[in-house]
Amino acid sequence: MNMTDASPLSQSSNAWDRQLGEIGGHMLQSRRWGEFKQRHGWNAHRILVTGPEGIAMAQVLYRRWGPISVGYIPRGPTLAGDPAVLWPVLREHIDTVARRNRAIMTLIEPDSHLAVAGTLQEAGVTRRAGHLQPGRTVRISLADDETILSQMHQKIRYNVRLAHRRGVVIEGHSPRQMAIEALYRLMEDTANRNAFGIHSLSYYGDFLDMFGDDAVLLFAKVDDGALAAGLVAARFGKEAIYMYGGSSTRYRAHGAAFLLQVEAMRWAREHGCETYDLWGIPKHDPESLRGDHRTSIAGTRGDDWRGLHRFKTGFGGEIVSYPDMLERRHVPVLPWLARNLNVIKG
Repeated sequence: MNMTDASPLSQSSNAWDRQLGEIGGHMLQSRRWGEFKQRHGWNAHRILVTGPEGIAMAQVLYRRWGPISVGYIPRGPTLAGDPAVLWPVLREHIDTVARRNRAIMTLIEPDSHLAVAGTLQEAGVTRRAGHLQPGRTVRISLADDETILSQMHQKIRYNVRLAHRRGVVIEGHSPRQMAIEALYRLMEDTANRNAFGIHSLSYYGDFLDMFGDDAVLLFAKVDDGALAAGLVAARFGKEAIYMYGGSSTRYRAHGAAFLLQVEAMRWAREHGCETYDLWGIPKHDPESLRGDHRTSIAGTRGDDWRGLHRFKTGFGGEIVSYPDMLERRHVPVLPWLARNLNVIKG
C-alpha cells in the first residue's frame, strides 16, 4: 500500500480536505483544524494510506511536554475500505510519526467504531476512560423549516416564536475584531454565569480566520439593538457544527438563543449541509431537570449540564454516542505519568 506522511507546511493545498470529505471524515481531522490548532500549542501531522483495499487517513496532533510529546487523533482516524488491512498499515505509520515526535503515546478518539478484527489487544490499543471531545451530541437532520420546527420540544418551539414576537433580529457579521470582541463578551458572560472556562480571545479569532467562508458568525439582537446572543458554526463536508456561543444574562428571556440556532441551521442547509451537530450533551441523561429547590428548571453550572441537556435535546434530532477513547502506547512505562499530569488539554 502507498503511504504519504505530510506536515502541514508541505501539504498546504486543499487536497487533504477534499479527500477527507469524500470518505466522510470529521472536521477535526481537516487540514484547517490542524493548522488552527498549530497556532495554539500543537504540532499537526497527517498520514494518508491508499491501496486496493481502500483509504485510511489520520491527522495526529502532538503536544510537547519537555523532551517528549503526546499524540492525539481527534474524531479519527477515517477508514474507507477493509479495516483488517488498513488499520495495521496505518498503525505502523502512526508509530513511525510518533517516534519522530518523541511521543510516548497516541490517544485515539474515533468518530465511529474502528471495526477492527479481534480484541483491542490484538489491534494494538487499550481502552481509555473518558473523552476529550464530548462523548455524546445531538445531530439535527436539516430538512425544511416546518420539519425542523415540528421535531422540537414544545417549549423550544415556543421560545423560537417568542423571539419572533419580541422582535429579535439575527445578523451575520464578518469576523472583524469588534465583532469577535462582542462575541467574546457574550461568552464571558455565559462562562461567569455557568462557571466554566473559555479560551482566549485570539483563539476564536484564529478559528474564524482559518475557516473563512466555511464558518459563520451570527448575533441575535433585541429591539433596542443590544446583543442578546452570538454563535460560531462551521461546516465540513455535509455537516455543520455549532462550535462556540454565548448569551447575555440580561436578555435571556427573549428567546434569542433558540432563534439563533434555527438561523444557524438554515445557514448550514443553504450551504449544502445535511446535518447540524449541536456539539455536546452530558454522557448520561440526568435523572431530573429540576433545580435544587425543585420549583424551577435546572440551569447549567460547572459540571452540572442539566440546562444544556434540556436546551440541546429540545431541538429534537438524534442523540449520538461516540466510542470510547483508545490509547496506543509507544513507551510502556510513561503514559500513566502523562495522564496524571493532564498533558492533553485545550
